[in-house]
Amino acid sequence: MSTAARAGSGIGNGTDTGTDAHVPDGGAPAPGGGGGGPSPDPGALSARRAVGLVAKREINSRMRTKSFVLSTLGLVLGLGVYTLIILFSKEGPTKVGLDRDAAAMRPMLTAVADRATDLDFEFVTIDGGNSNGDRDRAETMLRDGDVAAVISGDTAADVTVTVERETNDDLLAVVNAAVAEERTTRELEREGVDPVDFAERVGSSAAQTRTLEPSGHSAAEQFALILSSTGLLYFFFIIYGIMLAQGVVEEKTSRVVELLLSSIRPWQLLAGKLIGVAVVGVTQLVLLGGAAVVLAEGTGAISLPTAVAGTLVTMGVWFLLGFFLFAAMLAAAAARVSRQEDLQSVVQPVMVLITTPFVLGISLLSKNAHDPVIEWLSLVPPLSPILMPARMLLGIAPAWQVAVSLVLAVAALVGLTRIAGRMYANSVLRSGSRVPLAESLRLR
Repeated sequence: MSTAARAGSGIGNGTDTGTDAHVPDGGAPAPGGGGGGPSPDPGALSARRAVGLVAKREINSRMRTKSFVLSTLGLVLGLGVYTLIILFSKEGPTKVGLDRDAAAMRPMLTAVADRATDLDFEFVTIDGGNSNGDRDRAETMLRDGDVAAVISGDTAADVTVTVERETNDDLLAVVNAAVAEERTTRELEREGVDPVDFAERVGSSAAQTRTLEPSGHSAAEQFALILSSTGLLYFFFIIYGIMLAQGVVEEKTSRVVELLLSSIRPWQLLAGKLIGVAVVGVTQLVLLGGAAVVLAEGTGAISLPTAVAGTLVTMGVWFLLGFFLFAAMLAAAAARVSRQEDLQSVVQPVMVLITTPFVLGISLLSKNAHDPVIEWLSLVPPLSPILMPARMLLGIAPAWQVAVSLVLAVAALVGLTRIAGRMYANSVLRSGSRVPLAESLRLR
């Protein structure tokens, strides 16, 4: 069997055949690597087959491990815990106590609170048997947290709102409005005007509201969607990007890369590794996304978009774009060093590029999802692979912005992968000290 054939066999099964290392394309030989042997024969393996064999090797070596299975189960379990937190953190209506004198105001208070769609109050009557008993029971309920406030008195006298520490401004506005309406009704009746007819005539002239971009999610649901989408993509970019970078350094340390490059070209090895790890990552992402859909639909914790399947496909597309973009840079950076101890220093700039859109997504999107700043930032790579999926999930990203962000992301991917491929080819066979950035970027 020829040297090229034996090395090609090693790509598929990950075994070291002991073949002497050669430097591809006339590159500089690795120190101590046996000198400047002949370049790999381009005809030994087609580019497609070479990339496919490397990708298959990566998939088999990663998806058949216990760590992949356990990490997937752990992520699903964590997702379940997160769903429970959302369910239990949903606050019910704020309970407000009414003494016997204020109980007559309950219909008016309820009507005023219902007109404010963002307020949720439940008015309950406190009965302590007598006036002193009402007061004692009200104080006990306030201190125990059973009610947020107690309303006493009626509209004929002074109405008092008693709280334990701080007054709820929304509740105070509701009480003032109810008292005003109650007193207005009495004055109208005194003057012989029908309050119902008067209210209909006044109500018919009320201003109408129109929302340009209505939100289908509550504030809690919106934050959960933002955290889920940005956090999930950020997590996968970090985990699988570092996994790829560590694999590059490991192959350099064990000299396996010299064996592989005796049969295939550097760009083929890099492309195969990127595709293989991406398949593993998107598989785990789809499994986790499917579990998230089942949990959301089964528990009703979050209102998902109508086209759930389309949302998952969108997340998968953005994951692949973002992964290839970040992982190519991580692999190129990792090729510059020969020890795992030096890896952190060279990948740190890329990690900042991944972390920045995650932080922006949490801080800016949760504060104001329609902020023009976040809209424009979501168009620009490398921020778009994390920010744009979150805006799409919230249903606030226009089609033209999605299209522009995709075009720019693909253009950036093409340009950066070419640069990353050059860095990888110039550095992967260099052992010893870190390869200077200028040398890794030089044209051959």
